[in-house]
Amino acid sequence: MKKAWMLIALLAASDYASAQSSVTLFGQIDEAIAYINNAGGGASVRMRSGTWVGSQWGLTGNEDLGGGYRAFFRLENGFDLNTGKLGQNGRQFGRQSYLGLGTPYGNLTFGRQYDMVVDYVGPIMANGRGSAPAYDIDNTGNDWQTSNSVKYTTPTFHGFSAGALYAFGGVPGQFSTNSVVSAGAGYTGGPLQVGAAYTSVRNPYATWFDSTGASNILIFGAYLPNARALNIAAGGVSYKFGNLIGRVGMSHSDLTQSINGADAQFNIYMAQADYWMRSDIRLGAAVDLVYGNIGSLGQHPRYQQYNLVADYYLSKRTDLYMWAIYGTAGGDATRMQIGQLPASTTNKQFNINFGIRHRF
Repeated sequence: MKKAWMLIALLAASDYASAQSSVTLFGQIDEAIAYINNAGGGASVRMRSGTWVGSQWGLTGNEDLGGGYRAFFRLENGFDLNTGKLGQNGRQFGRQSYLGLGTPYGNLTFGRQYDMVVDYVGPIMANGRGSAPAYDIDNTGNDWQTSNSVKYTTPTFHGFSAGALYAFGGVPGQFSTNSVVSAGAGYTGGPLQVGAAYTSVRNPYATWFDSTGASNILIFGAYLPNARALNIAAGGVSYKFGNLIGRVGMSHSDLTQSINGADAQFNIYMAQADYWMRSDIRLGAAVDLVYGNIGSLGQHPRYQQYNLVADYYLSKRTDLYMWAIYGTAGGDATRMQIGQLPASTTNKQFNINFGIRHRF
């Protein structure tokens, strides 16, 4: 009888513990067939994993500590569906990996995380457009993560929230080398969403780009390796009019002392409209304008990118999409590159993608 009561107590304790904590598996898989009219000189048809959103899977966990406090974590992996390779330069959990403490006064997290541009401006400027312009130099398309970081976000109060992030560079005797500072704030209420953020990345080629891939970036790759810092200021607004959502945003990215001791600067202006024809069909159009100022060279390259998107939801978790992108280069720019595709040999490039996404 004593053993039976002990077993009942253990089962009760197990039920209590499971009710107070949880671990969830999540992810999404994105695959498309893409046509590019000029990929380094010739037309190309290829499979593309993570065409719209990066294919990923991960684990989240949460434990209720009582009194409004909780412990939580997120481990998020990026991968290439076609090859099985890990993303983010081969990292096991390269998209995000952090441990946090939630309190009535806000959340504090530690690890590899996104900066405040991603949190507050990304949902406005990158929500629904096909491919971030200028190889995502402003990180509104959440391509770059910040390692060794501490992040604080406030509770939401009447729709307002704010946050700050600092990443330790870890270089002995040089506290600021490879460090990152970021701050942002936003408001969400009814049909209105507003966000603004600032991020400064010291030695960005090493800190965000792992000192690889600059030669593949047509628009700013030549200035990246020598840049002392990448300073980003961005803001955006979205508003919902019934079934129509309009978005506008702007970012300024400055690669300091990146060429002959001078800066290379890029301003990006975005306008987008999404229209829900039905609960399962969304149509979208976006325009991105990129204006460069390469100080020491006196050059002013310009790039225009036009996106058309059609998205059909087979279910809440699975959708089929088509997006077409047309880009042109002007001013002192003579070649075009859409997102992370191989650069065109002319000042124009066209890309169309037919894909499927599944979330779990």
